[in-house]
This record gives sequence, structure tokens and C-alpha cells, in this order.
Amino acid sequence: METVGERIAHLREQRGMSQPQLAKELNVATSTIGMWETGKRGLKDESLRILADFFNVTTDYLLGRTDDKEKAPTLVAAHLDDDLTEEQLDEVKNFIDFIKQRDHSGK
Repeated sequence: METVGERIAHLREQRGMSQPQLAKELNVATSTIGMWETGKRGLKDESLRILADFFNVTTDYLLGRTDDKEKAPTLVAAHLDDDLTEEQLDEVKNFIDFIKQRDHSGK
């Protein structure tokens, strides 16, 4: 099972971000990101919540208590028609991720 730091690094890399880029987004020092990822510094509750919100995962996922990254259904997800195929649902999720990353990188 991955450590908290490994999960942060993995999520950061999935977004194609460097440690300095993530540090800038979260308004923390680059060394803080490095220490989180290597386990040399623990996460405060608020930092854990900020990371979970930023990566759109649960705090339980970050802590290694579950492998399920998904948060509870959002308003958008709650209104999706049940007759969509799994492939169509994946496309919708990918599009939402694209929009979020596009808008987030423009800050």
C-alpha cells in the first residue's frame, strides 16, 4: 500500500505537475511538498483537506484507508442519466477533469 507521500507524488505526477508547481498552487514552500512526499513531515488536518480538495480525492484515499479515490457523488454526477454506458460516464468524468485542469492552470 502506498504511503501518504507516495499518493501525493502520484497524484501530482498524474496532473503533470512538478513539486514547485504544486507548491505554488497550494501556497506552500517547495520543500514542504518534498518533505510530505518523502514522509519527513506529517500533514496537518487543514493541509490534508486542501490536498484532497485540490486533487478531488477523499482524505481517506490520501491516508491510505481506501483505494477508492472518488468523493461522494457531486451535483453533476447525481443528475447524470442512468442509461449512459460506462464508457460514456468515463468520457464525462474526463471532460470534467479537463475543464478543471484547464481553468486551474490559467490562474
